[in-house]
Amino acid sequence: MSDSWLSEPRGILKCEADAMFRLGQLDGALRHCTPATRRIFAGKVLRSTLVSALRQEGHAFTDLRFQAWFAGLATLSDTPARHARSPRAMGDAILMELTHSAWQDLAGLAARLIRAFLAPRDLDTDNAHEAALDVIAQARVLISAGLASHSSSPLASLERLHHDLATSVTFARAEPVPTQSLTGRRSGNVEPAASPRWAVEMLAGEWLHRQGALPFPIPLPDLIRLNSLSGTASEARQARAAALESVARQFSTAVADCARLAASPDKALELRSTSRAPALFELLAGFGAMRSTQLETVIGASRLGVRGMLDTLLSAGMVERTKVAGAYLFDAAHPSKLEIPSPEASNAPAFSTAALDEYDASLADLDRLLDNKHDR
Repeated sequence: MSDSWLSEPRGILKCEADAMFRLGQLDGALRHCTPATRRIFAGKVLRSTLVSALRQEGHAFTDLRFQAWFAGLATLSDTPARHARSPRAMGDAILMELTHSAWQDLAGLAARLIRAFLAPRDLDTDNAHEAALDVIAQARVLISAGLASHSSSPLASLERLHHDLATSVTFARAEPVPTQSLTGRRSGNVEPAASPRWAVEMLAGEWLHRQGALPFPIPLPDLIRLNSLSGTASEARQARAAALESVARQFSTAVADCARLAASPDKALELRSTSRAPALFELLAGFGAMRSTQLETVIGASRLGVRGMLDTLLSAGMVERTKVAGAYLFDAAHPSKLEIPSPEASNAPAFSTAALDEYDASLADLDRLLDNKHDR
């Protein structure tokens, strides 16, 4: 067997090993978690996908402002970004695309949230919705071409994906355009529109799912870093692995948090099996704060029924409310306030001590091989 891989810088190999370890951890967590955990996680992924896309476009907002905007109580930003796409049009397009996801928890949630999406259309232009859909369609073509290439591993898939992005007219990183004054002198740069890489990140999980690295195709917001589209080949390779490791690690942590949240209704409430209060709590714990009128639409319950569920959850300390623009937003209480089992007592999946020791031993063996190679 060729030992050419031994000549690779140690930092790159370590970074790629970490990325694959974290990806395996996420895969195991998703395959073994409960249905309730997956439903809450789907809400967190959907929200992360929307928030990441809007911030990549240049929109600036807080978490509470996002929820108020989604509920139709405020604009997303006080000062709109110059080149940013319409936030409402982006939200519509992203939710519509995710209704076609092969991950049924995500597809079903996206379909229900479309009906409860009340954000204002203050920045919409005549073709804003069509333009957002066109970006997603182009991302779909790029992802489909990559799927047809049959890449041999997640890291190889990422390399192919970034190559296609760097050569794409739509998704490549644009350079600032110099401007000139009336005298002909350079007066500064005009910043170009942001690369809509969010559309590719939303679909990139399909590659990992096809290769068996994930049980279903989840969106991977913030997977693509601008520094991985430029620089030397070694720098780009390490940036790609670092981004994959970061996304997988954050999602693995999120799954563990969702597992603890999923157990809280059973611990804090004495409900009939037919009650929909746990489903309402799952929605708030996953996606975030919503108005009661939105909950009526998503849950499919009457105003009186939703009010009764919220009263029960408020009494149990599982839900909190915040007044915004004269209306209440209801949100799951902070985990520190909930009576939920500790990680040691929960059924949240985790790697055994033996597995972690084996991983550390593998890295130590890699270090020894590299040291021997360099000593020759």
